[in-house]
Amino acid sequence: MKIGIVGLGLIGGSLGLKLQTLNHTIYGIANNKINEEKANEKKLANFVSCNLNLLKQCELIILALPIKDLINPSQRLLASIPQEAIVTDVGSVKEPIVNIWENLHPLFIGSHPMAGTEKKGVNSGFEGLFKNAKWIITPTQNSDLNAVRTLSELIKSMGCEIDQTSPKEHDEAVSFISHLPIFLASALIETVHTKHNQSLLDLTQKLAATGFADTSRVGGGNEQLGLDLAMNNQNNVLNAIKIFKNNLNELEFLIKEKNWELLSKKLAEAKEIRKSFIN
Repeated sequence: MKIGIVGLGLIGGSLGLKLQTLNHTIYGIANNKINEEKANEKKLANFVSCNLNLLKQCELIILALPIKDLINPSQRLLASIPQEAIVTDVGSVKEPIVNIWENLHPLFIGSHPMAGTEKKGVNSGFEGLFKNAKWIITPTQNSDLNAVRTLSELIKSMGCEIDQTSPKEHDEAVSFISHLPIFLASALIETVHTKHNQSLLDLTQKLAATGFADTSRVGGGNEQLGLDLAMNNQNNVLNAIKIFKNNLNELEFLIKEKNWELLSKKLAEAKEIRKSFIN
């Protein structure tokens, strides 16, 4: 297929590299001339340009843009997308994006690959990002069934496990397993940064190892993404934070009361529950 990718950062660049290995012709849109040159050097697409008219020959277009640019797309972008092209996005929230785009394009299908790293920008993409990744699509009653089928086949061809749900249910679920961890990790980083005790700060920085790296990774990533998630999935994120605070308060109470038996039981339960989330 002739596939357009708008945005060649971590997700868009990785898609460009992977889809080329499957013999698709990739038309990549960079946001400036410097990134256009870098994308060409890294061979993120067969053709790279800042000119959105490059999309006019594409059969399928993937919008790998920041959430704010998906919710408020430019008129230049809209004018460059053929009416007969299938369009999807890779945004981390779905309901506001789907609500906008279903009114803008007849063949739009919302989607979200559950893959990423803390890196961003045109140098961050790599071919193996989507290996065994889960990829959610969020069609609605307005969605074109042939478009859903074509997009699903493309996603599966990249070695991804595909799931289908509604935009609303998607946003509720990812607020717990994807959005909440960003804010928890950020709070953790602030907590260990003991500004008023330099000697303790020096020691904790020396001792920080893989455990801290694992639990804080998502808090050291793209700050614009965290802001966009809070702004565009606010109610779900606040609900997830509220539930987390209640659970943390319960653990705090057990420690204060020296209820080691019940604390041990709670920790053991969490260990078992985790197995149902992490294969």
